[in-house]
Amino acid sequence: MLPRSLAVPLAALALAGCLSTQDEPFPLSGGDAVAAQPGDYACRSVDERGAAKTERDRLIRLRRDRQTQYVFVAPDNSSAEPAALHHVGDGTYLVAVAHAEGPGEDLYLATIAADGASFRLYASTEAALAAAPALAKKSGASLVHNPYSDDLSGPVEAQRAFMLAFAADLENWRPTADCRLR
Repeated sequence: MLPRSLAVPLAALALAGCLSTQDEPFPLSGGDAVAAQPGDYACRSVDERGAAKTERDRLIRLRRDRQTQYVFVAPDNSSAEPAALHHVGDGTYLVAVAHAEGPGEDLYLATIAADGASFRLYASTEAALAAAPALAKKSGASLVHNPYSDDLSGPVEAQRAFMLAFAADLENWRPTADCRLR
């Protein structure tokens, strides 16, 4: 869904904080196929201070055994970020990105235009994250705030239930990048 163009906005998202797991509540091997068109994207990201930056990346869709995965590749091929999308609602998806350094995932939200030629990435808001531990507990999971991420743990099914409930309300999220097919 989001090429490494996702990786560039993902880098901005990571600096803004992300929901991180040591498990795979949304396995990369079980993602949904979406309307996003593979190809080169220009992604305009905005950090929490309002500074804007545009990066270019390539989205590649992989399909094997009826499973879909996406890879975001930097223009210079210096990095590739595997990701899977999991449907939340009308045009809205949780984006699970594999940790490069070990097990687990970083979780974001994306909305995809009906024509598949653009998408928007979101990071959770600070206000929503402040209230999220209660929702996580209600789901049977736990959410702990750390300086660079918010760590989700507990039974995988509980983590999944929490993330689906949290993702269902767009007010919990703020736009961080707009990406358009070039």
